[in-house]
Amino acid sequence: MIGEHQFQIFTTIGRIGKSSYKSPEGIIEGEISLKRQYFIENQILEKYSDIDLKANDELLQVALEEKADDRLKNIVATIQGEQNNIIRADMNKALVVQGVAGSGKTTIALHRIAYLIYNCDKEFNPEDFMIIAPNRFFLNYISNVLPDLGVENVKQYTFEDLAYEVIGKKLKISDSNEKLVTIVNKEFDEINNGDIETIIQESKIKSSIKFKNIVDGFLKQLEENYLPKKDFIIENVRVMRYENIQKLFSETYKELNFEKRINEVKKHIFSKIKSNKDTIIEIITAKRNFKINKMLADTSLTNDEKREKRIEIFEETEDILNKLDKDDIKIVDFYFNEIKKKDCLEYYKDFIQNYIIDSIENKKVANYLVKNTMRNLNRNEVAFEDLAPIIYIHYKLYGTKVKSNLRHVIVDEAQDYGEFQFSVLKTILKSNSMTILGDIAQGVHSYRGIENWKEFIDVEFPEGDCVYTTLEKTYRTTREIMYKANEVIDKLPEYEKQFIVKGEPVIDRKNSLHIIEESNEDDIIKMCVEKIKEYLSYGFKSIAIIGKNIEECKKIKNRLDKLDIYIRLIQSKDSEYHAGISIVPSYLAKGLEFDSVIIFNANQENYKENTLDIKLLYVAITRAMSKLDIFYTGKIANILLDNN
Repeated sequence: MIGEHQFQIFTTIGRIGKSSYKSPEGIIEGEISLKRQYFIENQILEKYSDIDLKANDELLQVALEEKADDRLKNIVATIQGEQNNIIRADMNKALVVQGVAGSGKTTIALHRIAYLIYNCDKEFNPEDFMIIAPNRFFLNYISNVLPDLGVENVKQYTFEDLAYEVIGKKLKISDSNEKLVTIVNKEFDEINNGDIETIIQESKIKSSIKFKNIVDGFLKQLEENYLPKKDFIIENVRVMRYENIQKLFSETYKELNFEKRINEVKKHIFSKIKSNKDTIIEIITAKRNFKINKMLADTSLTNDEKREKRIEIFEETEDILNKLDKDDIKIVDFYFNEIKKKDCLEYYKDFIQNYIIDSIENKKVANYLVKNTMRNLNRNEVAFEDLAPIIYIHYKLYGTKVKSNLRHVIVDEAQDYGEFQFSVLKTILKSNSMTILGDIAQGVHSYRGIENWKEFIDVEFPEGDCVYTTLEKTYRTTREIMYKANEVIDKLPEYEKQFIVKGEPVIDRKNSLHIIEESNEDDIIKMCVEKIKEYLSYGFKSIAIIGKNIEECKKIKNRLDKLDIYIRLIQSKDSEYHAGISIVPSYLAKGLEFDSVIIFNANQENYKENTLDIKLLYVAITRAMSKLDIFYTGKIANILLDNN
């Protein structure tokens, strides 16, 4: 049932091109030249469409076509083989997708969830899936798509949301884009004595698998000193030696978090108590009687004093004997109450202060990491790169509040996450069932993220249970715009280009790109106003002016406000997306698309020949669907020049 109506669906089998089918006479081979899907309601042909899909999920196809959201282009009608394979890929293996800008990575990921739920409805529920997206703004951008596909209740998180879900408390997280701006502007951290390279290296280390290994060393040391270093004794009766208790904790139950280990060790000790209960009670009773007889024989005590002493001796052992008699496991609590429990932030402070300096070879980076991190922690603030180690420490000590029924995680904009973040996701998921989508060319957070898919796969999936594939066609931008984007990304150093995939545009539309020199920024503002009016007359619903950073965007907005033209400024704190006219920093535009884009000032001063500027300009260019205007003053950025 779709809505209130019953549809009949008729499709051919296989894809366009050579095909075959079984018949009573044997295998019949031929060629499919046209594949068409008909929608018939109440014996009336409502519509039909030409498709190129294997239609073993016809109801899904109907659901996908019935609704569309104008904030996220629905590309189902144009799904090609490479996209189709991703949607239907084996979910028991990790899937890494390097997709160019506009290749439909996000849309395909959402369709993949819908496909798996529709086709494996007996195995999976929507609650079994999780989407990790870069920010709340991006999640809002895709918020209506899954319901439009008929899928509700899929978990949608940012990594910050996941941290809250795991540890059960809100953290004050510094805006990661502030660090990006610091790096873009090449600012020096005077408070913590950090130059740009040191700041970058601190982020790289915290996001690396090496840092996870350092945390593991800290946890191992904590494990060795977590329990009271003494035997378990009841009224001078030794029930279990410390060495055996520690072995249970660190070896027998090592797969569990510390809290669950304690509970299992408690059960083990209590089982030992129960099996020897009669003997223990006998010994305790005998010792009590000995004390009483010794006290009664003391001639220096009066009868009243002896009565009080007798009561006192009885009370000393009464509680323990009652618990033994009732098989009360609380009898072992007093031993473990000596453990000084801290929350994950306190343990993280201990780790940073006492474990880092000796664990990182580069002492300049190590000292900066300690000083900068402790300054933030003392202000109850953490950086994005601190989240993975904090989540990991909490998970290892206390487990997680995330429901354990997660079966598959989809990570969008994956290039902006590091090895440690992915390792945490795998640890919580307890599986490699992940769909990882990204574009190295858009890795503006490469100082903490992935720069090389091969190295990433080797680290995260060493057993080979991972499939790597690419999406090379772009369905967003025109040929003119994509070729310019390819020219820009081609300016990356050779060693950084090995996993860059250049987009192959599908749309061919003339006069979609204009590069315009203006004498000053006031003239650019005037041209922006003219272009906006022009594009609104075309019926464009989404127009963006893209500045390099938030400071430039605020200046643009102030200038437009003075002209009584009020355009929304998109900032990091925003959580909702609204179509219309926007001013947006280049790094926040990632993942979004607009009918037309105006790049405010792409001169040599703004966009230099370094990796970050190249990627930021590439992101800005590839946001445009129909029209792109690039303005500049003075000398145009060298990375925009065609060197051929």
